[in-house]
Amino acid sequence: MMDHKDRLPPSDEKNASQEHVDTPDPFADFDLSESVGYSALSGLDVGECTEQDEALLQSLFPTRVVFHQVPTTGRSDAVVQEFVRLEKTPLDLRHVPEVSVFIQLRAEFPWLEETISVLDHACMLARRGNGILRLPPLLLVGPTGIGKTSLLRRFCELAEVPYLVISAGGASDSMVLKGASRVWSTAQPGAVIRLIQQTEMANPIIIIDEVDKCGSGNQNGNLIDTLLQLIEPSSAAMWHDEFLLGRADLSAVNYLMTANRSDQLSGPLLSRVRTVRQGFMCSKDLLRALPQAEAQVAQSYGWPAEQIPVMDPLTAQRIVRASKDLRKLYRAVEVWLRIIAENEDRQDAGRVVH
Repeated sequence: MMDHKDRLPPSDEKNASQEHVDTPDPFADFDLSESVGYSALSGLDVGECTEQDEALLQSLFPTRVVFHQVPTTGRSDAVVQEFVRLEKTPLDLRHVPEVSVFIQLRAEFPWLEETISVLDHACMLARRGNGILRLPPLLLVGPTGIGKTSLLRRFCELAEVPYLVISAGGASDSMVLKGASRVWSTAQPGAVIRLIQQTEMANPIIIIDEVDKCGSGNQNGNLIDTLLQLIEPSSAAMWHDEFLLGRADLSAVNYLMTANRSDQLSGPLLSRVRTVRQGFMCSKDLLRALPQAEAQVAQSYGWPAEQIPVMDPLTAQRIVRASKDLRKLYRAVEVWLRIIAENEDRQDAGRVVH
């Protein structure tokens, strides 16, 4: 849960603590109960919270009840009790991120400007309203290796919004979304329900990756059909999870999807999402992504930032020409760093011999 208590910044807390130790408290031995004014205040009736007060509190700290009813029928184990605890409990709603988030995204993913603009504009509209993060269902279509999923992940991280990536590639049923019946000993709630319970946040982001590669099985329901119900606010507000056995309001959840092609997707899905199409990366795009790729590959192997070598322009051009997308770019950078490490090892071995 978000902590809404007012707190001093760390530096102020430290200073406040030092002042408390060094300066005697003039009211340490003062008994308020002997004060006439205090006795009068103790009986003061401040009245109940007005509707205007409640509206103000809701705008400052917005919440939403997600789990309206959680029956314990069939089982009452720890998993069920986790949801019983949140029954009729208002959960926090995340606000829209600051403008600086989109400045950072444009610096890291300049070739995905159209997608970033859609996210930016949606947050801009919400910022003028109640300030709650509410994104339209978005489908990002583009060739493999251009950073579609990486962009969406990075947006969630910078915006500090709980998120979950669900790979739809090869998924043959919808149990991952709608949960499994309690009759099974290993049954679990759907992924969306579980994420809300774990984070106690009512409007997380669900990233459905490779939605165009979803299987066509119907043994436990089709994943696309279930997804259609979840992205429709009216049906999501009355969501029935197979494990939960009660009504849950999932209408505040945000859905972002990726696909390589859209011609294989159903018409009902395409009519409910905002589709953004991104093309292949050009050499200029790859050259812009090169410094970030070098830093991420080096850091993944634990290299300190000061030990990451500076790539000369000729090597940079060769790597870009050999790469057609981000995945190949990252592999080429990894090979280049390995060659540098091998050369340094040989030089160190030569010094030891001599």
